[in-house]
Amino acid sequence: MAKNWTLSQSFERLGTVPKNKRWSWSGRSADGKKVSVTLWQDLFQNGTMLYRSTATGTEEGWVGSNGHLELIENLVWARDHLDGEVSVIIAVAKDKTASPRSIAECFPQPNLIMRVIELDEYSGDFTLERIG
Repeated sequence: MAKNWTLSQSFERLGTVPKNKRWSWSGRSADGKKVSVTLWQDLFQNGTMLYRSTATGTEEGWVGSNGHLELIENLVWARDHLDGEVSVIIAVAKDKTASPRSIAECFPQPNLIMRVIELDEYSGDFTLERIG
């Protein structure tokens, strides 16, 4: 039987710590050598080869939130200090059309490593590409 993961357990499995267990969608290791991000399963393109954020449009309420600001901060850290590499936690939405969305289930993907290839720190839009 598959394990039912919590977001906190997923961060822990990837060796990262979120700032807040309630609103964080990303985390960083204490030594700064790892960043993990939570990504919606249905927004991956070409399998898991590419991920484009939806910071604008249906997720407008999310932009500027504490979780969003921390996510951008961690993506900037990864870009500037880790050659853009991030580990991934996949989140499945309870309702893909809801805004804001909520998580039905999530799970860490320790073998899915992505690189930040585009990041607009002001709008919050980003694109990640699979490297591992």
